[in-house]
Amino acid sequence: MKKVCVNILTKVNYCSSLWLVLPARYVFPYNKAMKLLLADDHGLFRDSMAVWLKQLGEHVDIVFAGSFDSVCKALDNHDFDLLMLDLGMPGMQGALSIRKLHAMADTTPLIVVSADENSLTIQSCLDAGAAGYVTKSSEGETILKAARSVLEGGRYIPPSLHAQLSEQPGFTDKQMQLLALLAEGRSNRDIADEMHLAEGTVKQYVTRMLRQLDVDNRMQAGLKARKILGITDA
Repeated sequence: MKKVCVNILTKVNYCSSLWLVLPARYVFPYNKAMKLLLADDHGLFRDSMAVWLKQLGEHVDIVFAGSFDSVCKALDNHDFDLLMLDLGMPGMQGALSIRKLHAMADTTPLIVVSADENSLTIQSCLDAGAAGYVTKSSEGETILKAARSVLEGGRYIPPSLHAQLSEQPGFTDKQMQLLALLAEGRSNRDIADEMHLAEGTVKQYVTRMLRQLDVDNRMQAGLKARKILGITDA
């Protein structure tokens, strides 16, 4: 047995010093060196989560970032085995940024770590390419479980949300783009120019989207689109 001292923020609003007694194979299941990108603009939560992630292996190198721009810079300068990203960092535009970072990271798996527990937001992040989603109210063991699942080629979704997510319709790339433009309050003409479509076609798409979102007007659609994409005003 291996005894590990962990000074950890186990939940967003709860901090304690814990002695964890874990089997050595549980603490260090991966023998190869690995490099992780851990991006969150809240230093205490980020540092606490790093303590848990260090338990993934004997040689875990963690690079920190605190904004969308710093994540992009890190991706340009390093090759990572896993990305763990906060959805609400400065410069992030919710699932839209997840889609961009997923494209930049190529085959590197990405896990979203967020305080947003809305099933629509989680589904949109998964549709954007995230391999997992962990809520910030989760225990430290959950973060480890999610990281292991994704590193082994799987997916991780909070068990409590499985039923809700199975009922959520996914969005295509074109629908995600339309949601983003509605979230910005763009007109049909602007959307047509941006998506290279005829204005009449855009009008039909918007009408269908309003019906899919179960809203009555574009203002409501824009607000719901922001919620679905996980876009905050911060």
